[in-house]
Formats: sequence, structure tokens, C-alpha cells
Amino acid sequence: MSSSDGIGAFTESERLDRLRGLLSGGREEECAGRAGGPDSYGHLLTGVMLHGADRWRQGQEPTALEKLLLDAVGSVLSEEETKAWGGVYREVSSESRMALLPRAFVDRPVESGYGLEDLRRDLPEIVAEAMAAGNTQIIDPRTPARETNDPAFLAAMRAAKLGITAFAPTGERLLPDAASSAASEEGAPEAPEDPERADGQEGAEGREGRSGPPYRVRILAESFYVHKAVGDQWGGRDEIFWTAAGSTGGGSKHSFTSEEFGAVEDGDTRVFTQNNKTLFDGSSSGDYLGLNITCWEKDQAPDEWWKALNKALLDAMEALNRNLAFDDFVTGQLPVWLGIALQVANMFIDVMMELINMSDISCQRVIGMGRYELAVLSRGGASTWKFDGDGHHDLRVQWAGSAAIPFHEDYLKHSVRTGSTLSEAAHVPFKTITSPALAVHEGRLYACYLRPSDQAVMWASMNTNGTWTAPAAIHGDQSWYAPTLTSAHGKLYYAVTGKDGKIYTRTYTPTSGWSTYHQMPGRKQYSPALATYENEAWLVAYGVDENLWHSRHNGSSWSAWRSDELDWTVSTHVALAPRGARLWRIATGKDQKIYTSINGGGTWVSEGVPSQNWRASHAPALAGNGQTMTLLLRGLDANCWSAEFNGNWAGAQKVAGITLQETPAAVYLGGKLQMLYRPSAP
Repeated sequence: MSSSDGIGAFTESERLDRLRGLLSGGREEECAGRAGGPDSYGHLLTGVMLHGADRWRQGQEPTALEKLLLDAVGSVLSEEETKAWGGVYREVSSESRMALLPRAFVDRPVESGYGLEDLRRDLPEIVAEAMAAGNTQIIDPRTPARETNDPAFLAAMRAAKLGITAFAPTGERLLPDAASSAASEEGAPEAPEDPERADGQEGAEGREGRSGPPYRVRILAESFYVHKAVGDQWGGRDEIFWTAAGSTGGGSKHSFTSEEFGAVEDGDTRVFTQNNKTLFDGSSSGDYLGLNITCWEKDQAPDEWWKALNKALLDAMEALNRNLAFDDFVTGQLPVWLGIALQVANMFIDVMMELINMSDISCQRVIGMGRYELAVLSRGGASTWKFDGDGHHDLRVQWAGSAAIPFHEDYLKHSVRTGSTLSEAAHVPFKTITSPALAVHEGRLYACYLRPSDQAVMWASMNTNGTWTAPAAIHGDQSWYAPTLTSAHGKLYYAVTGKDGKIYTRTYTPTSGWSTYHQMPGRKQYSPALATYENEAWLVAYGVDENLWHSRHNGSSWSAWRSDELDWTVSTHVALAPRGARLWRIATGKDQKIYTSINGGGTWVSEGVPSQNWRASHAPALAGNGQTMTLLLRGLDANCWSAEFNGNWAGAQKVAGITLQETPAAVYLGGKLQMLYRPSAP
């Protein structure tokens, strides 16, 4: 852009004065809720852009990262004004009174550029801060509500006028399909001394979902409900409009600007016009869609220059994700997406604050949707996203794609470990969208899984010759989550979390078949876990309150739910297995470490973290064999890792030749470890 004239509500001189106040802390009241400062990484990319502008002003060659961000702001600022912004940054940083930017930019010499290698070094702190931020959240799309209206999240969104939500299981990649850097094995349960890959080939996670055909992703903005109008602050009524920019990552891009909605009041429901309601329309493999949506109060309406800035920053985010997707220190791609999304959103607001009055933005949300969320949305048809900032609006969106996006589905593999020898994996002709469940009952191996077409719970059994029965549905049961099985009281026990968020149990015998269901009280999330201990069936489930709850079946009835007080920070189901006089419960924490506990009859007692080096992307699997237990993990490298316990934990070992979509199901039969699993993409 050759000139900055005609953008925003301020002159160039006013913008420079505002920037000076922003960087030095002189606008603290206006910027309330905008976290920053020398101990925060939240505005690091803004610092990179300003440092690059100053280096450009002083005749230095910007780094590739600095140029990427300078090009983004160059979509709205002239070269002269961009350099002037760099001059203001230098003025404030040289006086060591930086209030917004990280410590790395206080007195940083002009000769020292900030490049991708610096970003890689700082990325763990960026990700950790983003994951801990109150206005970011990762939601498993298989939860019944599919929108966690956590009061703390809404309060943080309200303060910052910004919220970031990733709808994806924590083990699912949520990065552009075009990402093609090398993967590493860092973060596996027993990481090798040298974490660098020698072959430079792409890892299994990097290949997920890229081989499928493209699908049309079309999402409409149907309506919005007004809980609180922006004008409530001044006793007036709103005139608002909505904008959005979206990308499928390396694929389609789309922008949207709604009509103006005048005289908006509390309690209103406003409907978008039929010819202007397409929030996003493009093609995708079905693995990723990112949307940056803003609700504006119409004082100084941004026009084409806003679209240019938003598109440029979205492109920058995509480029950064491609470069950072598979770096050694990264513990999963989804947290990286969240960290970069927060950085880019903060930079957008930082720049916009200097171009127009901050009060014009009611609320901004960045929505990242992985394969599961898109598949669920394409079947359920609609969703509601909250925008709680200066005003409080519920945006109702509707799926309008031509076909349902398929879930990731895989044929199962069956391996048997005898001693330390693992058999060659056998193909099992059952397709599933989750991990299966396994149990031994009366000498037979029983399996349950979810049929991809309708998410029906299917079951089959295998005799001692390795022959499977034809699979059949368990009545009309359906779920987004893997079911669970155990054998107790001469019956096979089964439990599943229904699509309504309630847990249903049944029992089975070969003579009577499957019983009618029993509905457990309350709502739970994710897969339940079953195990038999002291001739009782124990059921553990993850509650909507994020606590773990257990119930026991004594042969006649289930006991009331009982919670523990271990304060584990987990976000998925657990693994259960008996050993000796104790029932073991093992979980993967939100920090991807392994946590263990035991129960001797009613109270859970922590058994600590077996190894600080063990990391898992999903919940573990646990199989008991007398005094020995086998723990199976899906490492961050997608490999299967095995650890044995016989009074003490032995070091985790990589299971040769097996890479996984999720942790396998496992059980001992005749002293042999049976493993049924979804292999990763070849």
C-alpha cells in the first residue's frame, strides 16, 4: 500500500502517539484485559513485526519471519508509516519501559534480527502460555454440548474481547494439510538421546488425512441472539455487523462481511439475509478449517483495508504453522496451532487498536475445527458459538455442504505377544472410528467398536482358533466414544457413553444375549472404563465437572457415583486393571505425563508418575496378568510403547512395527497379550 491515508479513525500522527502509549503502558485503562509485559509471550509476533520495522528503517535486511509480518501490516500501512512504527518501538524499548512486549525486545540491538530459529526457541513458552490462558480452550467435539460455556473462559474472553477455541481431540492434528516438514521422535515414552530423525522422512502423524478426496465445506451464518447489546454500556442501541476470514490450510480461503444490523437490543434474534450468509465456502480434505470471526459495533466501519489485513495475517499464520508443525520440541500439533492462533489474533487487535478505536470490536473469536468437529457438524447440521465481549451474542451457524465429511476410519489389526515375541499383525475386517474395546469371557475374546457410517456400537467374538464371528449391532446403541468391556459375575459387562452424554450399561451371556440397558445417573464425557476387582465390576468415567467418578456393580445393582480428591488434570478417559489386592487406575494428564493410582476398596491413592520422560498423546491401555501388568501408550511419535509392572515399573520399550491412531485395546488370554488397534496411515 503506497499510502496510509484513509484508513481507520486516526491520522498517522495520532496513530504513532497511540502506539507509543500502547507500548509504554500509557493506555492501561483502555487496554484492560490485554495481557502483556516482559514476562509474557502473548504479543511476541507484534514485537517481531515492530523490531523488523525498526531494522528496515535503519537499513538492515529483515529476517524471513520479520518480512512475513511486515508484509502483513504492509497490506494497510505505507512503507513510511511502517518504518515510523519501528521508530516508536525503538524509542520506547531504548528507555526500558516496555509494557506490552516480551523482555526479548527490551534494548534488543538493531543488528540482532528475530528469525524462525528464535521463534522455535521461544515456541515452548508461547505454547505453554497459550494453553494456560483463560481465553483459550480445546474442546473434544464428541462432547454432548459441543460448546463449553465455562464461566472462567467467558470472563476471560470478555476482558480481552477475544476467545480462541479448537474443536479437536487433544491427539488430533489441527494444522494445514500442506505442512510437510520432518517429524521427530522427541517426547516418546523413552526418548532417545539424539531426538533428530536420521532419515528426514515425514512421520506418521504428518501423513494423517492427506490421502482422502476433497469435500465441500460450506457453513452459513443463520442468525444471532442478543444477550447484551453493546449499546448497553451507554444506554443506547447497537448497530453491528459481522466479518470472517477462513482457510482450510493450503486450500480454499474465504472472506465474509455481513449487512449492518441496526437498532439491536437485548433479547433480539436477528437473521442474516439469504443472499449474504456464507461464512465459509471451499474445499477441504476434511481435516482442518480455521475461522477468524469478529462482531463489530459500527462506529468506524472497516472496509477493504480490514479484509486485506485479516487475509494477510491469516496467510502468515498458515505459513508459520507449516514451518513449525513438526519441530523436535513440540509436544503435539494442536497446542502449536493454539499458540500461533493467539499470537496472530493479538497482533491483529494490536494493529487495529492503532487504526480504529478499540471499542469498535465487540468480540473476536478464532475457531479451529479438526476432522471430528467437521464430521460432527456435517451430520448434526448446526452449532452455536458465543461472542461475549462489549456485547454478548450467540452466533448460530448451519452446515450446508453437499455431503457429510467422513470420520477417520480404519480396519483393525490384531497382534499377539507371547513372552517378548510379537506376532505379525493380522487384518481384522472391522472398520471403526475409535479404539476398540476388548475383554475375555468364558475363554473367548470379545471386541466392541464403532461402525463409521452411523456410529453404531458393534460387537464380535473370537474363538481359540483365531476365527471372528460376524459383527452385529448392540441394539440401537450409538456413540462418539469407544465402548468398554469386562467379565464379572458370569456375565460380560458393557458400558458406553451415548451421544446424549449419558452412560448406558448392559450385560451379555451366550444363552440370553444382550440385556436391556441401564442408564447411569447424570452426564459424563469421553469413554468410560470397566474392570473387574474382587468380583465386582468397577466403572470409572470422566464427569462434565472434569472430575473422575466411579461406581461398582455387586452382581445386583450399581452403587452411587463416588468422586475422588486426587485433583488430577486429565481431559480424557482412563485405563483400569486389577493387580493383586489393588485396582489400578492410570491416566494421561493434560501435560501428557502418565499418572497412576490404586484403590483397595473405595479410596483412590496416588502412586505417582512412573517416569518424567514418558509422554502419551491419548489415554493409555492397561492389561493385568496375575502379578504383572502391561501398560501400552501411544507416544507423541505415534509409535506404540510398552511398560511392564511387577512391583516396580520397567522402562518403556518401543513395540517394533506398530504405529497407532490411538492407544490399542489390550487384554491377556491364556497368558498371551492380545492387542487390537487402529494402525496409523501407511
